[in-house]
Amino acid sequence: METRNFYILVASVIIGLVTFWLIMIASLEFDPFEDPNKITIEGNGISAPISISLSDLTSGKYDLVEDKTFHIKNRVDTEYDVVYSGILLWSILEVENLLLHSSSRLEFRFYGRDGFSSPKFLNLSIVEANPDLVILAFEENSVPLSLEGPLRSVIDQSIIPEGEYTSHYSIEKLYKIMIQIV
Repeated sequence: METRNFYILVASVIIGLVTFWLIMIASLEFDPFEDPNKITIEGNGISAPISISLSDLTSGKYDLVEDKTFHIKNRVDTEYDVVYSGILLWSILEVENLLLHSSSRLEFRFYGRDGFSSPKFLNLSIVEANPDLVILAFEENSVPLSLEGPLRSVIDQSIIPEGEYTSHYSIEKLYKIMIQIV
């Protein structure tokens, strides 16, 4: 009888764990089985959603920034510089001809695979005016980013609105950029 009870207990624990993880996966905003080397750009401010792989991003089709120093500031007013290499967000938007309106009528927001996102939408005109200061980075200090999601959004502090912090818009494991009409 004790062996039977033990097997029932083990089966119950396994069923509970499987149920828990299925609920967790269902609550995420992304497909955890989707290729982490892809980024999607979507929203009502673009002509059509587009999904681009890391290999497409680095193929030479889009403008590249290599070893550029970005000034970062966090919530506790610590400031530091980090060297990133990546693709200009504005280059992707131009090459793919995605925008439905002028950049001043659009705003954007970054989303990470871990559920983190930038705190609010920013006007897209800051990207157009400073294309080399908003990138989708794939290297930090000449080292490739994590294999879990090898892209990170990076914005230099000099173009962030007053009272905002760059670190809040530096989203690791980047998987989606939402562009919407203001």
